[in-house]
Amino acid sequence: MEENEFEYFLSNRVFNYKLEKKYFGKVHKSMRQTTSNIFDFAKKISRPSAHSWCGGEFKGSVDKKNWVQSSILGLDFDKGGITIEEVYEKFKEFGIVPTLHYDTFSTSLQLRKFRVVLFLDHPINDQKVFTKIMGNLEKIFPIDTQCKNVSRIFYGGTNVNITNQDTVSLEKLLDFVNIHIVSRNKNNTRSIINYEYDANKCTFLNNTNNNGHFFASNTNINYISKERGVRIDWVRARTQIKVLDVFFEGEWLHHEELFGLATNMIYIDGGEKLMKETMEKYNKVGKTFYDENNFSILPYVKKMKYYPMPVYKFSKHEVDSEIHDIITEVRNVRGHVEILRKENKITLQVAEEKMISSFNEVLKNDEKETTYIFNLPTAIGKTRLLTDLENSVIAFPTNNLKNEVSGKMKTNFVTTPDTINFSNPVLRKKIEYYYQIGLPKKSMKIIRKISESTTSKDSQIANNYIFQLEQCNNIEKSILTTHKRVLSSESFGHQTVVFDEDPLSSLVEIKRTSISDLSGIQYLYDPLKSVLDFIHPLQDGIFETPQFSVDLEDLFKFCEDKNIFETNVFDFLRSKFFIKKGMNIQYIVKNDLPKDTKNIIMSATIPTEFYKKIYPERKFECIDIRNVAQTGSIIQYTGRSCSRDGLFRYGEKISKEVGDKTVITFKDFKEMFENSPEEIHFGNCSGYDNFKGQDIAVVGTPHRNNSEYFLLAKLMDVEFDYFDSPFRYQKVQYNGFEFMINTFDNEGLRYIQLSLIESDLVQAVGRARTLRYDCTVELYSGLPLRISDSFIIKKEIA
Repeated sequence: MEENEFEYFLSNRVFNYKLEKKYFGKVHKSMRQTTSNIFDFAKKISRPSAHSWCGGEFKGSVDKKNWVQSSILGLDFDKGGITIEEVYEKFKEFGIVPTLHYDTFSTSLQLRKFRVVLFLDHPINDQKVFTKIMGNLEKIFPIDTQCKNVSRIFYGGTNVNITNQDTVSLEKLLDFVNIHIVSRNKNNTRSIINYEYDANKCTFLNNTNNNGHFFASNTNINYISKERGVRIDWVRARTQIKVLDVFFEGEWLHHEELFGLATNMIYIDGGEKLMKETMEKYNKVGKTFYDENNFSILPYVKKMKYYPMPVYKFSKHEVDSEIHDIITEVRNVRGHVEILRKENKITLQVAEEKMISSFNEVLKNDEKETTYIFNLPTAIGKTRLLTDLENSVIAFPTNNLKNEVSGKMKTNFVTTPDTINFSNPVLRKKIEYYYQIGLPKKSMKIIRKISESTTSKDSQIANNYIFQLEQCNNIEKSILTTHKRVLSSESFGHQTVVFDEDPLSSLVEIKRTSISDLSGIQYLYDPLKSVLDFIHPLQDGIFETPQFSVDLEDLFKFCEDKNIFETNVFDFLRSKFFIKKGMNIQYIVKNDLPKDTKNIIMSATIPTEFYKKIYPERKFECIDIRNVAQTGSIIQYTGRSCSRDGLFRYGEKISKEVGDKTVITFKDFKEMFENSPEEIHFGNCSGYDNFKGQDIAVVGTPHRNNSEYFLLAKLMDVEFDYFDSPFRYQKVQYNGFEFMINTFDNEGLRYIQLSLIESDLVQAVGRARTLRYDCTVELYSGLPLRISDSFIIKKEIA
């Protein structure tokens, strides 16, 4: 679990017993803004150092008029009438587990008084919405009426018990409150907290990026008619969808199952009526016991216009583990790939000849303003071209690949040094730290300083490192280096730079920092105050990074002898765009391609259109030689999506299917398979040829975090709405295929997403070198590749 940090206000005074009224004013005056995670919060509010707290963020003192937002909600139970267990049980029905609870100092055996605290995944930043939520919680629970005050101060206590280390879904809390409102009002939805009308500045109400229900408030669904519901074959639906079948058979479903089912049924002709009648039928015969809250789900989800929730998210049945919405499942064949365009493939010999002649033509010309992109199949033999290069810079994705090719070079060359590895662990940590926070220059200063020592072993290591760097100033020899180093160096003095594999991940870097990392330093380094003044008032969202008035060289000098930052603040200050989410910031940095040189990029997975949009001022020429007949074969099984979420549900089944074959998959899923190499996984495949000629399996559809797509889209000038970019299971056309996949409605975002998934898959499949070797790759993924020979929905097991 990621330890999120939260802003709130905390008293700097400690009271380990019930406060007397005379101290109330002093506590209020002693409240100060602080930041901590759940565990630190629990320590701060309990004996022996119990501080008072307020879950809001304020501009100035803790006062209603200064309130900005709240990520922490407190519920005060001091009237009796309900136990902690009963509170938790009521929340549990809706899939909510409160963060913690603790006893107040005035609790007793006769009357147990306690507080329940919820740390939310999104802040509430509209007072009207906050008051509505808390006011309705007061009608559900016997809580203190003052809880709905945004500036309410809660006193510390004892017996703190953390019951949920993850954040509580604000969306689920809103469902909890709203369904109780609908139930109380006899299925009238007029009084609910509505995403459409109550949003104002409250951005979480419109945020569709990570929600569980995929709001359809402002979006037309391509298979849903506005005039009437979609008609489906109910008999077929029951045959294909187990949770639907057992519901019609009279199995009593829990809230989350009913909720998910309702989000599907409201879009089907007669579905809402049929669901209600089924619930009433089995209640009448005593087989089920659906209450008013259960029946209120239907009018609520209809009013909210929720997208159909994926069936696999709410069904407990294994056979439903790959089913998305009911309509799509009944109307489409899951995993079917329609081939819209046949590719004419050339022979390997023709492809090699075309590559060699085109490469030589590019080398001969004097064009420096154009970057040449060679789209090549894996194993076509580009390394043989590189080993003959003279007086050029050749950049590789890793030091390992650089060193491997250096053993095959046929011309005079030198290599840049690998990452320095001092014997002294303190020095190693220092070097790692400065790279981590974006200060490679500081690392170099340390290396030069150590080289001046005459006695230590690390002095020799530093001297060798510097000597190897200085050798790279020789323009009479080719330089073998890495993508990162060639992009961070001003110049090696050579006229030609060749990138082996796509350098996009080094050109465009997505990194993280945190507001808390900046907050404490602003008082030590005054120029950073302008950065905090800009960021703090911002609500969650995506923004262009302004040109802050911070001299990076001056900040570097200030930090030279201090371990101030924990994250890469320096790169954030020169970033292009960033996403603010609570206290966390994710940002994108755009580095330049080498200037005044002839740049050549050679890769099997280079998205040419990305380059044209990211560097519109540069000229690009593409030489595409990808459609080459393979010697081996690639069999793709498309019946399962094989996303990370999917593998959690059925990964063990696939593991049994692939047996002891080498499996390339997600880094975090390697242990699921009998034979998955330690060093190779999605995102780290390029250059390895350990498995050439071997039968292997590739398992997964490597979706990335949506934030990466959003930041890239901003950089590529794609128009989209950060708060209204629906992501759903739908039929799309891409690369000459028509198929079903979880993707964006926005075509620009979709192109970025599918291109990146395709790149990762092609790199993984390419490790077997099927272009030259008679071997087989079994690919388990829902995204069809052009290099696949066949698409099979279900693998038959002998």
